[in-house]
Amino acid sequence: MHVPEDPWAVTWRDQLIELDLPGVGPITASAAPALFEDEQGLAAAHEAEEEAELEHHRRQPTGPPEAGTVHATLRDRPPLELAHSWLVVPALGPVLPTLAPEGPIIADVSGAVAPFEVRTDRDPELSRPSREGVRAGAFVEGAPQRVRPPARSWFRRPAVAGALRRRGGPVALGALVGPRRDWFEPAAAAREDLLAPHPDQALERALLIAVEHGQGAVLRIGPGGLDVVPTGSDPRIPELEGIELLVTARPAQCPLHGRDGEGPCRPVGGPWIRRAHAAQVDWEARRSQALSVQGCGVCFGEALPPEPDQPQVPRLAPRTPVVEIDRLHLRDGEVVRIDPIAPPR
Repeated sequence: MHVPEDPWAVTWRDQLIELDLPGVGPITASAAPALFEDEQGLAAAHEAEEEAELEHHRRQPTGPPEAGTVHATLRDRPPLELAHSWLVVPALGPVLPTLAPEGPIIADVSGAVAPFEVRTDRDPELSRPSREGVRAGAFVEGAPQRVRPPARSWFRRPAVAGALRRRGGPVALGALVGPRRDWFEPAAAAREDLLAPHPDQALERALLIAVEHGQGAVLRIGPGGLDVVPTGSDPRIPELEGIELLVTARPAQCPLHGRDGEGPCRPVGGPWIRRAHAAQVDWEARRSQALSVQGCGVCFGEALPPEPDQPQVPRLAPRTPVVEIDRLHLRDGEVVRIDPIAPPR
């Protein structure tokens, strides 16, 4: 099927679908056309990267890998044939941008704790959460603290998984990941034949769950390839059917790297100038978001000791709890501050 070269359509076609399927294990699926084409020069590019790292006697900061590197990694893995189709429901809740007060960003980049932002001269009027955030349980000074309902969090995977489990038995948890591993969205999936006796009925149930939780589409992956079925809530999401799909087993590794067998990730930025502060704050947000939806088989979300040539202070802080993540990398390339829907400790 021809896919229009609209950036939004390409994103839904080229993203990585990574799930831990019951009875199968962790898998990665992608319908990116580059996976089915011969690309030259990738091996030489990998060798150049390794030589550059050896020259500096240390690994480079872990920025988003090139799409070609991710595709080469998937092609090098043995393909996996799925015996059943799975219906994948995205589970990214409302991303409500916070009105940001003016002021410099000051980040703690010592490595002792996760970098955080401090803005001078906060305006109480600007820093108030939105009405949606208040309904979701945001902290408001002087008001009684409310328990945040799971269905109103940006991290809706528990609610979506529970709805699928009540209708279809075992549920696979995972994420939709950017082609360069630069954004991460929670997702849950159910096996089509366990969700309903007929495929159309199973799709109808999955679409109902998606609509109930504010999602824009349902994805079907399996022997028939990739289908993207919009719910109608977002006109930018294309309807795709029968797109060729590559499925591979996914080894447990750092979710930020584009190649298998990589060591621990390393932060971007540093304690020098404001731009370096901002780079590390954004990197920490991406790492926290990745660890909230995927496990890491390298550091397991904990602080790591430094490399021999680095100061003897851990450079990574423990993973941030989901309810405390307030910056998200979105699939349109935007990094947003979201409503503080969890009361401060």
